Amino acid sequence: MNPGAFSRRTFLASSVGALLSARLAAQENQAASQQRAVSAVKVADPEAFTSTDGKIKGWKLIIPGNRPLATPSVGDGKVFIGGGFGSHEFYALEAVTGKKVWQYETHDDGPTAAVVEDGFVAFNTESCELEILTVDGKPVWKKWLGDPLMSMPAISVGKVYMAYPNSKGDRQHYLACFELKTGKEFWKKPIAGEIITAPIVTNEKVYLSTLEGTVYCFGQHDGELIWKEKKNATSAPLVWSERCYFGRRSEVTVKKDGKEVKQQEEQVASRATGKNGEVKDLESTKRVADDLDYAKNAAKPLERAQQAQDATVGFASAPADAKLGQARSNLGKGTVCGVWSYQGSKPFIHNGYLYSSMGDTLKCVDPKSEKVLWENNLHEKKKDKQTDSLTTPPALVNGKAFVGTTAGEVFCMAADTGKVLWSVNVGAPILFQPAVAKGRVYVSTNTGGLFCLETGDPKDDGWLVWGANAAHNGTIK
Repeated sequence: MNPGAFSRRTFLASSVGALLSARLAAQENQAASQQRAVSAVKVADPEAFTSTDGKIKGWKLIIPGNRPLATPSVGDGKVFIGGGFGSHEFYALEAVTGKKVWQYETHDDGPTAAVVEDGFVAFNTESCELEILTVDGKPVWKKWLGDPLMSMPAISVGKVYMAYPNSKGDRQHYLACFELKTGKEFWKKPIAGEIITAPIVTNEKVYLSTLEGTVYCFGQHDGELIWKEKKNATSAPLVWSERCYFGRRSEVTVKKDGKEVKQQEEQVASRATGKNGEVKDLESTKRVADDLDYAKNAAKPLERAQQAQDATVGFASAPADAKLGQARSNLGKGTVCGVWSYQGSKPFIHNGYLYSSMGDTLKCVDPKSEKVLWENNLHEKKKDKQTDSLTTPPALVNGKAFVGTTAGEVFCMAADTGKVLWSVNVGAPILFQPAVAKGRVYVSTNTGGLFCLETGDPKDDGWLVWGANAAHNGTIK
């Protein structure tokens, strides 16, 4: 309403009230900032690490708070990592030694995995901001987008892409494109909900999968919706050789103990990248997927731990904008922390072959013949069905696949045969994909541990962030 419609007294009263409210808010923010400065987490120097067989050496750093950590990002001689789900810290560490270079305090909690490009570091907090820093730790800009933010950003050709719920507006989820240097918004387009892990940018298009299983393809520069398919997608997409690959859930009815029951299954599927394309399942990759069944996950240790993490950030009951019903139905995850750390069966290509960690098993597939060339169950010793048996997406460099497991194992495998070249147990569940740079594997754990493992081969290099690079499609430079 026009202020002229108010009486002078009403107008002055409302102005004074607004000023008082603004002053109180500023004082509260200042107090909160001072409190965070006083209680800023201090990180000790890293400790030397040696595997039990003495073959693998490196360092380990336990970040205070023992929170779930996302994939480390490597660039400019540093490792960049948030302090974990629920934390207010973001760190830069020396890549070789692990010693702290700088520490940044976020206003909101839960920094996710970062992307590093052109001298900038981009990450978002779970609640609720997209932040851009320089690699030296200086703030550039940030935007409050929505609550919660459970995926991570992508960067390509000077632009940053992020999904978010419009919590202060129409409550619709959007994919938005901003200028990396200034934060200027170029475009935003509606999507069905939060996305799985991150947008994928390649060939001047942006691809993504939402929690309820829709795969989208947008124009990178103008945001034009080129196509979308609701096909129960269970992973972020991979784009290769003019096809889009993704994990896909299906539900069948089977007989068990004389009764008909629903069984979740999963396979890799693909679709041509053009406007008109048919989704095709790679039948050879099909598996029983109890990990996508929320009823079977609810009592498992990981789900209980993630419920406890939600409670620490005030999500004993998640906000409606999280749309967790979508995640329960399609991904078997029922918490904000669970979606924040969900990796799924994200496929990647290496030397012309497709690799996907599906539940407890890493599979290598010939995308031309659609045959599984080899598969390796990395949880064969786990007999208890109530134990979480998940494997991270592989980091693929130098003819090798590096993966982590919820049993705390880090595996280095020959990409052509699946043979285990070496393995190390770091003593805590690993949920996020490792990073690999200059002969070192960087692995984060679900209890606040960051490990650097020396591989002995400097050619093990190039997988610098989640998805290899800032665009996330698995391309090694």
